[in-house]
Amino acid sequence: MKVSNKPNLRGMEKVANDVTYRTAIMGRDLRLFMGLVTTRIYGISIGFILAVVLILIPAIWVIYGGQL
Repeated sequence: MKVSNKPNLRGMEKVANDVTYRTAIMGRDLRLFMGLVTTRIYGISIGFILAVVLILIPAIWVIYGGQL
């Protein structure tokens, strides 16, 4: 039987790896959310402009009776 004075760190390594993995996942999630927040106003404005254009073109066509 061999007796060792080295501590068994296998459990500690698993916990450290798990904590590292979880912090990486949380960091990715936060970066994704902040990217969505920063592009929200831009996306809303582009969508609004596109909707107005898609409504105005047929409305003008109907008003002028297709005489353009």
